[in-house]
Amino acid sequence: MVDKYRKLLLMQGFCSRDIDNNPMIGRLARWTPLSCATFGAAGVSLGFFPFLSIICPCTISVITGFWIKSGWFFIILGLLTLTGGLTNRSIYDRFYNLIVRHLFRTSVIPRHGAPRRFGCAIGGIMFILSGIGFLTNIRWLAFGPAIFMIVFATIAGLSQWCFASNLYALLFKKDLTLDGNQLPIKNNYP
Repeated sequence: MVDKYRKLLLMQGFCSRDIDNNPMIGRLARWTPLSCATFGAAGVSLGFFPFLSIICPCTISVITGFWIKSGWFFIILGLLTLTGGLTNRSIYDRFYNLIVRHLFRTSVIPRHGAPRRFGCAIGGIMFILSGIGFLTNIRWLAFGPAIFMIVFATIAGLSQWCFASNLYALLFKKDLTLDGNQLPIKNNYP
C-alpha cells in the first residue's frame, strides 16, 4: 500500500494490523463515505424532486426503505449514521458486513477508531439538521448540511482524505498517523 494512503487510513482510526493484513482495506474504507454520500444524495433528490415518489415509488422505496419525504428520511438516516459515532462500526459497515460482503465474497470491514466515530457523529448530526430543515421548510437548513455531507463524504470515498479525521486531529491535538494510537502532537518530553 502506498504510504500516503496508509497514513490517511491511520488518520481515520484504522490500526496498522488491519491495514497490513487486509489487502482490500483501501476499497473497504471507501464503502462507508460513499454509502453516506449516496443515501444523502437520495434524500436531497427527494427534496428537489418530490414528484419522483409519485412517478416511481418502487425506486424510491428501494433507496429509502419506506415511502417517506426528505425530512423524515434525513432524521432516520441521521439517527442511523449517528450509531457509527457511538460504536466502532457505522450502520453502513454493518450492512456491508452482514449482507454485501457475502454477495461479493469479500473481507469484513474492520472496526474503526475515534476519528471515524467522530466523522459518523458529525454526519449523523448534519443529516438530522437537514431533516429538521425539510420538516420546518427552512431551505438553507434542509439543503446546506446535507450537501456539505454529500460533498465531504464523496471526497473521503474517492480520495481517502477525510475532513472529519483532520478536524478530529486539529481539535484534540492528535497525531493519528502513529499506528492509530492517537498520541498528542509534538509531545516534547524527553
